Amino acid sequence: MDKKVLIVDDSKFWRMVLQSILEKLGVKQIIVAEDGTKGIEIALKELPDIIITDYNMPGISGLQMCLYLRSIPAFKNAGIAVLTGSDDVINEFWAEHSGADKFISKLLSKEVLEKELQRFLSGDYSSSKSKEMFYATSIYDVLEQKMRKEILNREILSLIQFARDELYVIQQLKNFLEFFSRFTGLTFLLLSPVEGRIYNFGLPLSKMMSKEKLLSSLEKPLEPSNWSYFGNFGSEFNVDGLETVVIKYQESEIGLIAYANPSDKWSLNKVLNEANESISLLFNTMNIFRELKVASTVDGLTGLFNKKELLRFLEETHNLAKINKTIYYVAMFDVDNFKKVNDTYGHLVGDEVLKGVATVLKEETTGKGIAGRYGGEEFCLIITKVSNTDEVIELIEKILDRVRNTQFPHGKCTVSCGVVSSEGYESPTEVLKAADDLLYISKKTGKDKASYMFLPKNNVLLSQVEHQEQT
Repeated sequence: MDKKVLIVDDSKFWRMVLQSILEKLGVKQIIVAEDGTKGIEIALKELPDIIITDYNMPGISGLQMCLYLRSIPAFKNAGIAVLTGSDDVINEFWAEHSGADKFISKLLSKEVLEKELQRFLSGDYSSSKSKEMFYATSIYDVLEQKMRKEILNREILSLIQFARDELYVIQQLKNFLEFFSRFTGLTFLLLSPVEGRIYNFGLPLSKMMSKEKLLSSLEKPLEPSNWSYFGNFGSEFNVDGLETVVIKYQESEIGLIAYANPSDKWSLNKVLNEANESISLLFNTMNIFRELKVASTVDGLTGLFNKKELLRFLEETHNLAKINKTIYYVAMFDVDNFKKVNDTYGHLVGDEVLKGVATVLKEETTGKGIAGRYGGEEFCLIITKVSNTDEVIELIEKILDRVRNTQFPHGKCTVSCGVVSSEGYESPTEVLKAADDLLYISKKTGKDKASYMFLPKNNVLLSQVEHQEQT
C-alpha cells in the first residue's frame, strides 16, 4: 500500500500496536507522533493521506487536531480515524461535526481492530500535494488561519440580517471582496425557482450574454420564471479572463460569483473557499426572502403583480406624482367574451388565455411601468415612464394588436381597454375608477378597442358612459 499514514498517540504501547498492524496490512510509509501538537506539525510537513489518532491526549485532543487539519484544504479528502478508550465519552453532535471519518474503540480485540483498520485503509483517501491547496507550515499557521476564517465568516453572516434588502447586501459583499482583490468586472447571480437575479459591476456584457455566460458555468441550472437585472450592462458578447465560483446550498446550485482579471487571484480564491459555506447560507436566505416577496406580491397564475401590490404601487405613484407635479397613466383591460371561452373550452384553456394576455402586457410594459392582474379576466397597467399621451396611445394600440394576432389554444382573442391620465384627480381611487369607466365604454361600444380620456374630472367620464348607454 503506497498511502502515507500518520499515527498520533501519547501512549508508546499503542503507537507500537498500531504500527505493527499497519505493517502487517502492507503499509510502507508510516510516521508517528507523540501528541496532537507534534501530530499537526508532522502532518503539515509530510502531508499524510491517512491519520489515525487517539482521542484523549494532553494538550490538543484528537478531535481538536481533526478540526485544525480539516480547516486546511490540503486535508479535505484525507482519511482521519479517531481511537477512543473506555473513559472517552464523545457527544454525538461533536462526533458528527468533528470532521473525523471513523471512530474506532480501543476495547476491540486485536483481530477485530485489525479488520476495522483494514476496511478504513481501503477507503479512497488522499491529501492534496498542490501548493494552491496548502498554505500552512506550522501549527501557528493553522491557528491563525482558523481565526481568519472565523472572522471572514462572521463578517459575511452579519449581512443575513439585511437579507430583505438584497441590493444592499450584494453591494456590501462586493465591497468585502474588494478588500482582497480588484477586478475589471464583478457579477453576482442568484437563482431561485421564482426569479433569477443578476447584479453586474463593470462587466461589459449585454443582459442576455451575461445570463447565458453565467448559466453555462452551472451543471444543472434552474430556469426561473422571471429574470431581473441590476447595474449597467454593455453590448459585448465575450469577456477575457472571466472566472466563476459556483455557490451551492445542500448540493443545489443557488448562485454564482463571476469576476474578471483579479489583481490578487490567490488571495481571492482563498477567501472564497474559506467563506463558501457562509456565502451559501447568505445566498439561500436572500432567495427565501425573494420567494416570500414574490408569493405576497405576484399573481400565481399569470406572474404579474396581484391586486394588493397594484394598489400599493398606485398609491405610492400617486403620492410621488403630487409631490413632483408629474403625470402617470392607468389602463384597465378586460378579456372580451372570456366567460364564453371558459364555458365552451373549460377553465384550463381559459387559464392559458389569461397567461397569454399577461405575457403580452408584461413584455410591452417593461421599462414603461408595471402590469398586474386586477382580478378575474381584468388587468391593469400603471404607466409611469412615458413623455406624452402619444406614447401611451402607441403602447396601448400595440398591446391590442398583439393580443388580436396571438394564436391562443382555442383560437383568436381580443381585449378591451380604458386609459386615463392622473392629471386633476385627488386620489388614486379616482384615477382607477376613471380608467374602469372608460373600459366600460369600450365594452359597450364594440369591444376590441381602447377608449382614451385624458381629462381631469370624473363626472365628465360618467357623462360619456351614460351617453354611450343611451345610444
